[in-house]
Amino acid sequence: MAEKRSSLWGWLTRGVPANRQIEVVLDRRKGERRHRVEAVDEERRREDRRSPESGDLGELNGFLGEESQFKGDVSFRGALRIDGRLKGTHVRGEALVIGEGGQVDAEIQVERLQVSGYVRGNITAKRWVELLETSQVTGTIRTPRLTIWRGAVFNGTCEMPTALHHGHGAVQPEKEVAAPPNVHRE
Repeated sequence: MAEKRSSLWGWLTRGVPANRQIEVVLDRRKGERRHRVEAVDEERRREDRRSPESGDLGELNGFLGEESQFKGDVSFRGALRIDGRLKGTHVRGEALVIGEGGQVDAEIQVERLQVSGYVRGNITAKRWVELLETSQVTGTIRTPRLTIWRGAVFNGTCEMPTALHHGHGAVQPEKEVAAPPNVHRE
């Protein structure tokens, strides 16, 4: 056994200058742990390469600028971008973008919502909600699809129904599921 060790050591040190040190770690657990950490880091890098949903927002039809303030309810068609302050009871429409400097204090009911700024109020989105890195949201989010980017702050609850009915915001299943047949035993 000692001969095998010395021959293994000789093989490992062959061609290595005398002033260099060699460290041999034979702990398999460290290697497995290292691979797990590398896999998590790779997943994080992959997440960072994903792009926001902004391509799915449609044409921008309205804009509330950075220095603007609006008090009241808002209804709109198409896409609306808010970079200023909006305080009201309801915001209703198709696609809403709240920019990094935007602040909304209202109930939001839209098809699609992308937030980079501040929202306080309940949100109902029929298709999706995306909270980007700089967003701060407080309230209940109700949507079938929610994306929260690293760095976003969300304080509240989330309800994720299969789909939202376009009429009253009620949950509507995508497909009817047949009830199981009654089983009678004699």
